[in-house]
Amino acid sequence: MTRELNSRTANTRENEKRKLVFEEPNWLDIPETVRQRFSNSGNALRWIRISIKNEEDYQNIGKRLAEGWELVQADEVPEMMASSVVREGGRYSGAVCRGDLALAKMPAELAESRQRFYENRSREMVQAVNSQLLSNSDSRMPISVNSKTNVSRGKSPSFQD
Repeated sequence: MTRELNSRTANTRENEKRKLVFEEPNWLDIPETVRQRFSNSGNALRWIRISIKNEEDYQNIGKRLAEGWELVQADEVPEMMASSVVREGGRYSGAVCRGDLALAKMPAELAESRQRFYENRSREMVQAVNSQLLSNSDSRMPISVNSKTNVSRGKSPSFQD
């Protein structure tokens, strides 16, 4: 009985070792500890584009700041300093950046409200397009709308070798 138990344990260990799968790291990942800490304090996080082609994107950053986003300062996320850059000087001084993006925070309630607003706006636009399409339908050549919307975020596509 002991021999059988030991061999099963050994097989389980070997199977667990085989399950290691490499996934390309996503440099936009925010560590779960950071995300949880901000969530507990009532804030949502996201990356905001502050430059494009090495030129500051005043329009985008201005719009995001007007929506209520605030740039996260380096002292708020010491865990991310190994993989991020802190802007020195200029308009975004002290901001935690990766490439042309800066980490920003917003009260979670406002972020959820913003998300619902844009989801509703998008749904209304799709309905308007579909109703206009159907209004031009002819009985000799009917138009039917069979489209389905599928939105996914945060995961990179994976391809099999």
